[in-house]
Amino acid sequence: MAVSGYLGCMILAIVILRFLYRFIHNNGLPRNWPFVGMTPTLLLNFHRAHEKVAEVLKRSNGTFLYRGVWFTNTSFLATCDPENVRYILSTNNSAYLKGSEWLKQFDIFGEALFNSDGEAWKRHRKVFHAFLNHQQFHQSLAKILEDRIEQGLLKVLEYVSRRELVVNLQDLFVRHAFDIGCIMATGCNPGVLSLEFPENRFHKAMSDTLEAAFYRYVMPDSLWKLQSWLQIGKEKRRSEAWKAFDELLAEYISIQREKSNKAMASNTDEGDNFNFLKCYLTGHKVTGPTPRDSLIRDNVIHFLFASDDTYSLVLTWFFYLLAKNPMAENKIREEVKKNLSMKEAGGLQIPSCFNELNKLTYLHAAFCETLRLCPPIPFEFRTCAQQDILPSGHRVDRNMRIIIGIHAMGRMEFLWGEDCHEFKPERWITEEGKLKREAPSKFSAFLAGPRICPGKELSFFLMKATATAVLHNYKVHVTECQNIAPKNSAFYQMKNGLMVRIKNRWN
Repeated sequence: MAVSGYLGCMILAIVILRFLYRFIHNNGLPRNWPFVGMTPTLLLNFHRAHEKVAEVLKRSNGTFLYRGVWFTNTSFLATCDPENVRYILSTNNSAYLKGSEWLKQFDIFGEALFNSDGEAWKRHRKVFHAFLNHQQFHQSLAKILEDRIEQGLLKVLEYVSRRELVVNLQDLFVRHAFDIGCIMATGCNPGVLSLEFPENRFHKAMSDTLEAAFYRYVMPDSLWKLQSWLQIGKEKRRSEAWKAFDELLAEYISIQREKSNKAMASNTDEGDNFNFLKCYLTGHKVTGPTPRDSLIRDNVIHFLFASDDTYSLVLTWFFYLLAKNPMAENKIREEVKKNLSMKEAGGLQIPSCFNELNKLTYLHAAFCETLRLCPPIPFEFRTCAQQDILPSGHRVDRNMRIIIGIHAMGRMEFLWGEDCHEFKPERWITEEGKLKREAPSKFSAFLAGPRICPGKELSFFLMKATATAVLHNYKVHVTECQNIAPKNSAFYQMKNGLMVRIKNRWN
């Protein structure tokens, strides 16, 4: 009797929830309720927030004003209209700042490029540009990349392949990217991609930080501040992440400072050890006079942040999409075979000249298509510094929060056609077989305007080098019955990773 009563209550609850959902559906757009605003729609769709944002923006012709709980700062204007995006990020970018709302989410990154506006941002950007364009950086990168592919990634993949293990491909790529990024940033190789699979403290801290940032944006300030004060939930994990960042960076700064001091004392050259942190500590012309440790910490964290999750997540989604589109995978393999010269490496074959990667037009197109559908940063946030009117005619009040729906933009039929949900690298290739360029305001995975990502070309280089080595040597089989869905985070990462089996193509 108790069981039947329980089942009856469950069925009644489901019926009521379904009725409530249909009642508030409002033709696909959130209904603005008294006091709570559109929060019920947000809560009912929180498990699929990215998809819901895309649906709402599609039904509202690309721009929608979300009303949060009354008397809180949870309202925002969301847009994926290319004219609005161009206006916000380029034409009138000085009026749309990161501002205090951004710092509320990402104050853990301090005063670095990622968080700054105005003259401070210009100074930091100049340093990053100088480092990324320096000849020694490119020389070091080629050697680091070759070593980490051969001695890190392929060694682990071969171990997994021979034992027919199921492995989390997202975790492997994150580890691979962090080892490379950490060597370039600090001169230290953490070796998180190895057969021992040591704890990746930086990635755990970063993942917790980005989850907390997402929740801070949609929650009333009073709620997350209370959690922070009580040190519970995501705010507790965020505090632990901040402590982990400080400890890791203090450790890296200490190691590199000791290396530099020894080299100076013995009047010797550190050879190929050209890295971002060393430039800061030695007052290199790239970075200028050595600043205080806190600013060094902030900028090195930004460098690691850019390499930790961005291109590694794109690689993960790329292999997932290829698994569902074997014809595209075959085309890439044929292109690699035709255009790249290979060399033997422990029974495997890796590119012998990374300069040949620019011949891989179809692979580049496939990455553009992956970035369109699965951008590593799904939303870009801004705050309007003054009253304004967008090209779409929407009024923007001072201090209004703006969200640019980068993920949603890739799913708009009016931009990409009726097949916008399909993985189709051919849309990026002209009839002459050349790569088609799209305006950054339409394809905003790397943003647009003055704040366009300075590491865009570097990301493509790293992704293509890694992908060619994996695809040429292995077949990646995605295991069945997985729930592939993004995490609610400031980054578009798979919630449960991507479980795969790896098979050596030459055995």
